[in-house]
Amino acid sequence: MEDGSYGRYVTVGGRRLHLRQWGEPGRATVFLLHGIGDDSHVWDLFAGAAAGLFHLVALDQRGHGLSDWAVPPAYTCRDYVSDLEGVIEQTVPGRVILVGHSMGALHALDYAAHHPERAAAVVHADIEATPPEWNKRYLTNLYENLPRLYDDPEDYVAWMRKNSPHAEEGLLRRLAAHALTRSEDGRWRLRYDPEVLRHFDRYDLKACLGEIACPVLIVRGRESKVLSLEKAEEMRRGLRRARVVEIPDAAHPVHTDNPQGFAGAVMTFITSLPDLGGPS
Repeated sequence: MEDGSYGRYVTVGGRRLHLRQWGEPGRATVFLLHGIGDDSHVWDLFAGAAAGLFHLVALDQRGHGLSDWAVPPAYTCRDYVSDLEGVIEQTVPGRVILVGHSMGALHALDYAAHHPERAAAVVHADIEATPPEWNKRYLTNLYENLPRLYDDPEDYVAWMRKNSPHAEEGLLRRLAAHALTRSEDGRWRLRYDPEVLRHFDRYDLKACLGEIACPVLIVRGRESKVLSLEKAEEMRRGLRRARVVEIPDAAHPVHTDNPQGFAGAVMTFITSLPDLGGPS
């Protein structure tokens, strides 16, 4: 592909999962996990900054992007993390640095808690370890009210703009181009399974924070309404080795609102690790 990535499918539990990779295998692996309703392309700008140093793997999580949908719907934390375990087992021979946003960050934490021998570090972007009840209500409302079809991709761009107020217009259009697919009637359909919204799990990862042995960077958009500084600091205190960084000019989608600030903070963290994900 033009951005230097190459795609492939792996099969886990009978389900085909799509992933994209950059950089050379054999280097430290950074595994990228998008949030709900997104896909691997939200990491394209970060990959442009990091691919020269690392082997990057961005997964389209089940129900998203080019990966299979779960029929009947199966979108719990255990479902997603089971996929993650299988994909890492097939694609990463050594330890892995996990970078996740929102729902993907929760999956990264869960994986690190249960696989300390494999998790070299975690970047946890902008969500509480136990999301509050309003988060579930918000996603249920999206399930009931978000249009499934659009006459013009610009309508979806306008919706994304409400959630990512600082993102460049060109970036939002590129993300929309991957988030939508043309329907037979000529309109544009969301590529992800709407059921992921209705079946969002009631994650409760506070109890497992103390089990995470690797370093953790908690990233917060300074204007985020999803993760407050108070809750970020509370998470930090529950982890063994963690610090918090705030990214200016960014709301919840911190990696699209301020890609340079996000990439700078993450790269500084990763390159400071004493062991860049080598064999344990």
